[in-house]
Amino acid sequence: MKFVFYTLLIAGMIIAENANADCPPVVTDGKIHGILPVINQKVAYAEVVDCGSVSQIELFRRARLWAAQSFRSASESFNLSDKETGDLVGKAVQVVTLPRSETSAGGVFTFRYTFVIECANRKYRATITHVELEADGKSVPVEVYCQKNDKDLRAIYTELDKQFKGVLASIQDEVKNYKAF
Repeated sequence: MKFVFYTLLIAGMIIAENANADCPPVVTDGKIHGILPVINQKVAYAEVVDCGSVSQIELFRRARLWAAQSFRSASESFNLSDKETGDLVGKAVQVVTLPRSETSAGGVFTFRYTFVIECANRKYRATITHVELEADGKSVPVEVYCQKNDKDLRAIYTELDKQFKGVLASIQDEVKNYKAF
């Protein structure tokens, strides 16, 4: 009887160890944890801005200048820069620092994402997609990222949301409100 019990116990431990710790995202009002916007079950930010009478080529030039000035790391790159179509695609990094406190372990969280800027018809569309957290040398999509402390996760997502909105505001400031010298 003891042998059967120990065998079942060990088998259960082995199965539990190999199982994925899946925690489905909590989506409220189209946002993960009520914070990060979700489009087609993926975190995504999108903004369309009308720039008045500015030509496509000028919008593209401004967007490319913005990207070149905003992203300085070697790991941040342009995958596509096509002035004919007005498309600019790249990868970038966003770092969120959560301070240590009595209730939080804190930490530095590095997120990789793809940005797309499409220029056409005196408008541009800026999109942030494919948001992944770098954890232990692996990239984990934020849609499936799990953390034991829900309060910390909300704090991380709130700061990430704030930073992404800052990126979109920065694009608008540099592209739409461009100041020539």
